[in-house]
Amino acid sequence: MPVHRTACHALFLAATVAACLTAMTRAEAQERAPGPVTMVRAGNLFDSEAGRMVGPRDLLIQNGRVRQVEADLVAPEGATVLDLRRCSVLPGLIDAHTHLLLEQRARESLSETAARDQGVDGDAARVLHAAPRARSYLESGITTVRDLGNSGQYLDLILQRAIDQGDIPGPRLYGSGPGLAPEGGQLEPQPADPHRLIAGEYRIIKGPDDARSAVRQAVAAGARVIKMYPEATPQRTRLSVAEMAAVVSEAKRHGVPVAAHATSDASIREAVEAGVASIEHAYEISDETLRLMAARGVWLVPTDPSDEMAIAFTRDWPVQPPEAEVRAHLAPARDRLRRARAAGVRIAMGSDFYVPWPTGRGEAARGTLDGYVEAGMTSTEALRSATWGAAMLIGDAGLGVLRPGAYADLIAMPGDPAAGLSALHDLRLVMKGGTVARSDGGACAGT
Repeated sequence: MPVHRTACHALFLAATVAACLTAMTRAEAQERAPGPVTMVRAGNLFDSEAGRMVGPRDLLIQNGRVRQVEADLVAPEGATVLDLRRCSVLPGLIDAHTHLLLEQRARESLSETAARDQGVDGDAARVLHAAPRARSYLESGITTVRDLGNSGQYLDLILQRAIDQGDIPGPRLYGSGPGLAPEGGQLEPQPADPHRLIAGEYRIIKGPDDARSAVRQAVAAGARVIKMYPEATPQRTRLSVAEMAAVVSEAKRHGVPVAAHATSDASIREAVEAGVASIEHAYEISDETLRLMAARGVWLVPTDPSDEMAIAFTRDWPVQPPEAEVRAHLAPARDRLRRARAAGVRIAMGSDFYVPWPTGRGEAARGTLDGYVEAGMTSTEALRSATWGAAMLIGDAGLGVLRPGAYADLIAMPGDPAAGLSALHDLRLVMKGGTVARSDGGACAGT
């Protein structure tokens, strides 16, 4: 006798639920299964939330997480002990604004870069070129990055997956996919654009409904943050207020923050009023808008290089400007950061570095912290912007701190970076998720 359709449906549901429960039980068992234990003995630990060094601490690490942090812990039997008693230990650093899939060469326009990336190298080569850049960040102590567009059509999310799966070494990556932009994107005006370079790099928004659809497409592809361009200099085009509001509201429905590339006061204010999580760059901003950002809890990601980096960058120019001229060029950015801090705006470190650098992208990105100190931050404030602050912006409580439950992401160096950031140049150990990514010997070992 044929079984009633409802009965078949019930049997199917029962079997599906049972299979799901079995899979969940196995996953939970694997999560609970005790893995190898590592004990890190830190000579001086940086409390990123408090913004101070707290002296010697021992960290018990298991399954990629910090399980215990105390002074004078007893190492469990069979534990691997990392003796860092002669070093300072900090949470792994976070760069909240990177472009791993982009490298703009000297005297090359962004349109020319896009033409080379899309028409000459192609997607596979771009991802392959990005892999050593990702490794450079990790080995420089930057264990987490937000990658914000200029990465073709979701190539950053391919890189994100490869790192997540352990196929290549790199920092934890929070990718956005193509930035949501007004007509023209960030490329120079293209009267014809016969090779569709703009469409290859950006998701052009055509109204509020399309904006919502673009957010859903990015989330479905695996985006962990949405990059939005209220304006797209050097283009004169801007997203409408309604389009920005649609992007933000749809992103919030999906639990994804929105980072807004905005450089002029008018576009910054509109993005803040739309409810974005962060403003990237903000080169021209009024005190009134800064106060609005502070009141609404919007983060500022100031992508300001240090004087030394900017001077070094100009050395291969046909005519190198005087150092005083370079410093004068950076002065408005320094003033903007000072005004932001005075207004109570929260700061997260972001480098926006996308040009070749002799010692690698990671070293260059880390130098952004020196620029913050040159703008008046203390060393501990700068470190906090690249640890606890950037983690708060990303929204993952496991990042940027070293306390029970946090990711076992840490760096170690002989000096005290809270007393001076130059100590970061003598990095001796990098750990991500409990696995050592870089170790330069026993300089940290106690006697």
